[in-house]
Amino acid sequence: MSNITYQIRIDELCLNAGICQEAIVEVVEYGIATPIEDESIAKWAFDIESAMWIKKAVKLSQELHLDWVATAMIIELMKTKQQLEKENSQLKARLNR
Repeated sequence: MSNITYQIRIDELCLNAGICQEAIVEVVEYGIATPIEDESIAKWAFDIESAMWIKKAVKLSQELHLDWVATAMIIELMKTKQQLEKENSQLKARLNR
């Protein structure tokens, strides 16, 4: 079984999501998302999940006027919540067998 990873380049993400490159650099600097390969910024690409978190982080920061530290903390909590919900669903499924 092959494992396909979809990715989006930084320029495509900027264009499609209406996000400036500087905002994406901030998101990466605060550990909210990580490029697939850590080359020069112009060559950055992100998997689809990271792209989703980038969009959420930028939206949170802009709409709530948050600094990047606060935004990173909120995104980390959201990621933890998502992971716990996934694990909870898996455990429930195992109990129902």
